[in-house]
Amino acid sequence: MILFRGNCQMQFCAEAATAAGLPAGFASLASPVTLARSPGFVPPLLAKMIAAAGVGEYLHTRELADQFLPPPESPRPDVLVVNLFHENTPLFLHEREGHAFYIDPRALDAAPAFGRFIKRHYRAIAPNPATYLDRLANMLLAWREALPDIPLIVCGRMSHFPGLGPSPHSYLQGWGEACFDAGREFAAWAADLPGVRYLDADRIMAGVMARSGTPVEAHFPFLRVRPADDGALAISRDLEHAGGLWPAIVAKVEEALETGQVAYAPDEAVPASWDKPFAPERLDEAAMLPLLISGSNYKAARAVGQFFFRPETDFTELLVTAAPYMPVCHNLLSMVRAYGRWRKNPVLAGWCEAHARTAATFTANGEAYREEYLGKIEDLARMLLAPGTV
Repeated sequence: MILFRGNCQMQFCAEAATAAGLPAGFASLASPVTLARSPGFVPPLLAKMIAAAGVGEYLHTRELADQFLPPPESPRPDVLVVNLFHENTPLFLHEREGHAFYIDPRALDAAPAFGRFIKRHYRAIAPNPATYLDRLANMLLAWREALPDIPLIVCGRMSHFPGLGPSPHSYLQGWGEACFDAGREFAAWAADLPGVRYLDADRIMAGVMARSGTPVEAHFPFLRVRPADDGALAISRDLEHAGGLWPAIVAKVEEALETGQVAYAPDEAVPASWDKPFAPERLDEAAMLPLLISGSNYKAARAVGQFFFRPETDFTELLVTAAPYMPVCHNLLSMVRAYGRWRKNPVLAGWCEAHARTAATFTANGEAYREEYLGKIEDLARMLLAPGTV
């Protein structure tokens, strides 16, 4: 069995492994701090209070056992794979006992008695981004000590090459500044640990893109958009979600298990274009509509991303046409909301109405997710229909 640990990137890898017929497991991690400060067991009162308050959903799959304990040795995995996962904040630090854990702060309001317990015994903290790699190194050493005979693979994350822009973004704070120096030093250090191999995400993704022949937008379609100080838009590309990367990582893990080494093919080399300024693709509406109605969050986001680089055209009507077919996805919704705030076209309220009907029936990620998602649609509609919007 391949045991993946980390954030959603490792979850996607576990899903890709399962789709390939490989036994795989996954567990979410919140921060290396939770293991570093662990008493060696799950604090029983904390577990009891979370269960009694019914707020386990607010752990967002970062289960207490995975926060406080190293991966279990039984059933024995064939390999343990962990990525450079971003940290969830805030963490809650016990004032007297010193342990720390993550739960969504909204849990404190959802269950007032639990909130009083947390406020009485814990205080919120945020780890220093500058020392993240040190924390991760300590976690890996602890895992290596706890599981000395299990192969360990560390999966890197995408570096912030300008050609992957505009303004590449990672959810790991400070990674843009660290990826080309401290990140590579960490990779070399990890690869020298006994029984540890390091996977270069840049090289693996370069191979995926070379073999597909498709542009950056097809692999990293999600954008983060906000107003800039000069009244324009500040646009950054989300490098966390790259659909084609996960099966390629799984294949590389399989290969490393068979050979004991990590090797790269000739096409798995960072191309020169990644070091050049980003140039957006340009699709016409005839090409965008099939993407929007495909039911794929990646394809739909690729189309919506076009809108922000075409200020001369209002694509609101196109969005409304596609609304009944667009999938429930927070990253995609964030882009549509940004477009609505930018254009302020009340016609987009029709998109909100249609998409809310889809979202109302989406329960796969739990009730808290559904309520938050519907609330964001409602907020967008309210803004669009406010007097004086246009």
